[in-house]
Amino acid sequence: MFGRSWRIGTIWGIPVNVDSSWIWIAVLVTYSLWAQFNVEYGNIRGGTALALAVFAAALFFGSVFLHEVAHAVAARLHGIKVFGITLVVFGGFTSARSDEKGPGPAFVISAVGPLTSLALGALFWVLSVSTDASGPLSASFGYVGWVNLLMAGFNFLPGLPLDGGRMLEAAVWRISRNHELGTRIAAWSGMGLGSLLLAGGLLQAIRGDLFLGLWLAIIGMFIFQSARAAEGQFELRRRLAQATVTEVMEPPPPPVPADLSLSEALDRYLRGHEGEAFPVVDDGRVIGMLTFGSARDVGMVDPLRPVRDAVIPLSQVLTVDVSEPLEQVVARLGPGRSALVLDDGRLVGAITGGAVARWAAGRRRF
Repeated sequence: MFGRSWRIGTIWGIPVNVDSSWIWIAVLVTYSLWAQFNVEYGNIRGGTALALAVFAAALFFGSVFLHEVAHAVAARLHGIKVFGITLVVFGGFTSARSDEKGPGPAFVISAVGPLTSLALGALFWVLSVSTDASGPLSASFGYVGWVNLLMAGFNFLPGLPLDGGRMLEAAVWRISRNHELGTRIAAWSGMGLGSLLLAGGLLQAIRGDLFLGLWLAIIGMFIFQSARAAEGQFELRRRLAQATVTEVMEPPPPPVPADLSLSEALDRYLRGHEGEAFPVVDDGRVIGMLTFGSARDVGMVDPLRPVRDAVIPLSQVLTVDVSEPLEQVVARLGPGRSALVLDDGRLVGAITGGAVARWAAGRRRF
């Protein structure tokens, strides 16, 4: 749904990213405010109107950012790792496993975002009534206050992926002691909400308000797809937690004997496989990995030296135990990485992101 994103900084060690889709909404909001100020306050110059529009837009996007920061801070306070904050066309999202500490913390982490928006709405309303009610500055504060209240109300709607959906998920989880039931109810609610917005948007477009109608339809489609994906992701996580590495692992690369000379290793294993790495075994146990580069660097000096002298130490190699839950392995793998599967130090297989994806595709319900 989203495109490329750029990191613009960090806050308390948390990466802050801006999605390419955000640029369009930033331009649209600023232009709309500039046009509105020009129409309503014809006595101000174009440059002043543009400055006020940029100021109001900055307050608006700052409010969205603070909404996400509130989620991140709450997650940190509950001991949950936050992977990043990303601003997108529909607002923003905070990447964290907010449910890993149970339903109570999950509810709080979800609630603080819209509560922050409510507080900001009240603050900007006070600023609006405290300034010249007929002036553009008051209008700027009023606009940002109204948008924050709207954002809070919308996010409180009880359907995934909205904060209200996360709160509903946590509440049902807490009452029923069944996380899966909470996720399914919140996801179904989100799909229903998305369907209503999609239908309402299309009806609005048919009646003549094309811009608002299409915008509502796009939001509805996004909510529906995200809710459906959330249900599928939960099911996948549940299956990952129940599965072990042995169900997914593939045959390992051919092991290279540690006593083999580097010249022989280059001829028998590495030549033609320059981009690959091979496990090195000594008395049946893996001691590290051999690559074309590591073998070449040492072999150029003495090609008869044993492979063990050019090995990349096992401490620098990603390995997993054969009995390790698959969910933990996937979290460690990351995109494009692979790991050796060991059983008491002995090589029994290898696991890659592609292998996990194929395993998941064969068991997907949705």
